[in-house]
Amino acid sequence: MNFKKHLSRKILFSVVFVSLGIAACSKEKKSDKYVVKINDAVLTEDQIQASLAENFYRGKTRIEFINNWIEKEILYQEAVKEGILNESEFTSILARSQKELAAGLFIKKILEKEKSEPSEDEIIKYYENYRDDFKLTDDVFKLNSVYFNDFNAAVKFRDHALESSWKNSFNMLKNDPALIASESAQVYYKYQIQPVSLLRTVINLEKDEISVVIEPEPLKYAVFQLIEKYSRETLPPMELVRDDVKNRLSILKKNEIIKLYLDKLIADHNLEIKRYYE
Repeated sequence: MNFKKHLSRKILFSVVFVSLGIAACSKEKKSDKYVVKINDAVLTEDQIQASLAENFYRGKTRIEFINNWIEKEILYQEAVKEGILNESEFTSILARSQKELAAGLFIKKILEKEKSEPSEDEIIKYYENYRDDFKLTDDVFKLNSVYFNDFNAAVKFRDHALESSWKNSFNMLKNDPALIASESAQVYYKYQIQPVSLLRTVINLEKDEISVVIEPEPLKYAVFQLIEKYSRETLPPMELVRDDVKNRLSILKKNEIIKLYLDKLIADHNLEIKRYYE
């Protein structure tokens, strides 16, 4: 059996086993039940939940994570059989990675101890000093929106909003079972508004105007209200880009903390640099 067929059969077996393992979980008495087992390696339910909660795996679905674990574990076990772990290239990369990982975790600990979150005054000052850096690269729209799964419900909402106000209409119909989603004062860049029919509707709205009922997706009926539009190459109010300003300033502060700490470490250590000249 060649490696490709061997790997394919193992992956197929593991996927089937995942289904059986998930179904059998309720019958397991142990708190740390495993969902997948490949030889001596196991993936437990607790490990899945803990991993999916980490930033590194954010956005991955449960089945994507499980399939990824299966593939990596099978390849790892095959690599062990082939003696990869004993090869000089592997040990060299591993040693280098250990240093980088240890240094990264050490820096993380330093930043956790030091205050790197910028204050509100610092955020405002940075925005004022670097205003041109935050000019918009695309048109931006601040919108209210509601989505219904029933056309008549969407029409009813729009009629109420035109007669009174968006807020009153929403308060009146927020418990309507046909209402499937809503957003208030949500900011969108032009490129984020899809499909084209929806973008065309939004672009043609005047400030505070309420759109007609549109169907951006099959059986999904939407109504929008334009709160404000900010044109490309203009400077938006700070609240619109506050998160960007804060993130940039936070990165700068963290870099400064790390630099100062490194300078101190270099001064404290017996650092000797030899320069060779031809």
